Amino acid sequence: MARATWIALWLALAGVLCVWAWPQQIERGCWLAEWPFEQGCSDYSSGKLETTTPTQQIAHLERNIGDGRAYLWLTTNLAGQSDDLATPLLPWLQKLAPHDDQALTLQASASLRNKDYASAAKALTLLVERGEANAREPLVALMLEPTTQDFVRAQLTPQSRWLDPVLNSLSAQVPVDALQAFVSEGWKLGVLRPNTVLGQIERLKRDGYWLDAYSLWVALLGQVHDGLYNPGFDRRASLRGFDWTWPQQRAGKVGVQVAQVSAAPRPGNMLQVEMTGRAALPQALVSQPVVLLGTRYRLTGRYMSDRLRSREGLVWALRCASGDERFAQTEVLEETQKEWRNFELDFEMPAECEGAARLQLEATAAWEARAGIAGVMYFDDFELRPRAAEAPQ
Repeated sequence: MARATWIALWLALAGVLCVWAWPQQIERGCWLAEWPFEQGCSDYSSGKLETTTPTQQIAHLERNIGDGRAYLWLTTNLAGQSDDLATPLLPWLQKLAPHDDQALTLQASASLRNKDYASAAKALTLLVERGEANAREPLVALMLEPTTQDFVRAQLTPQSRWLDPVLNSLSAQVPVDALQAFVSEGWKLGVLRPNTVLGQIERLKRDGYWLDAYSLWVALLGQVHDGLYNPGFDRRASLRGFDWTWPQQRAGKVGVQVAQVSAAPRPGNMLQVEMTGRAALPQALVSQPVVLLGTRYRLTGRYMSDRLRSREGLVWALRCASGDERFAQTEVLEETQKEWRNFELDFEMPAECEGAARLQLEATAAWEARAGIAGVMYFDDFELRPRAAEAPQ
């Protein structure tokens, strides 16, 4: 009897608890838009529906004073009506939901309105690190504005993970030169990938900031010798930055195929340029941008050709980095019947180039480039040096 009495008592208590708790669970599920929300919650309100009013949310909070998510939904609802209505709740929201992305978004918006750029930069960079793409645009705006740049730069640490995705998401209209300080500092801190830095170099080149691009190139590599980069073609060309570049392969007929091949029996590699004769040639078969701050220079190198069928041959030409006219070119490179020959070119940098030029392998005549040329050419052992260094001391 005693045992049965205890069992009955516990069952009664469980029943009372169930009767009390079940409506609470239903109400909570409806509020969070979870089960049984799909079956309908006509007798209860939901905190996440757009039709939920601030009055309903406040009524819920009166019964659930510590519900941080309800504070977040109420603040978001009020912010949609008026920023002034939401502002008094932001300090509470910061305590109750300090790590919620939506709460951080509200905090960032309020900080921007109040011109509290330090807080705004902190919130926006954190949001970017969490993958919130909408935070990138206002963050970039702070990075571009000289009066707010320092607030964003203060968020850069060796542990930062926001700068790389921001730089990779920049639209073509963003003036990348204004972000040069971020790129340089980010690379020094080790928070940028090499491909990201190379992308910024390409953008600087595209916009005509050749000296800034070259400075970033030097920072990327750590040490760069004056003159040509990779003059012996021994390193695998990246086709970016201030390295050698050439047209990429495409489907269909191609006029030229470029590759780095073994220079055996000599050590290292050499450049092979095979012209098919089946299609027109691009203006530049192979090229490299160079920054030359002096005046008088000498270019030397070696070449060999095989079965070259061309009336006017090819030349290595120099053009201003932002211009189209040749200001210097080698003597015509012709058929050598597989024998190595040397070439040499003395030139002066025009003032209008502003220290930046492009060295390019081109068809001597534009008409022949359009008609196509057949044959193979090999190049090796280039050197570009100031001629002043040869003057007697």
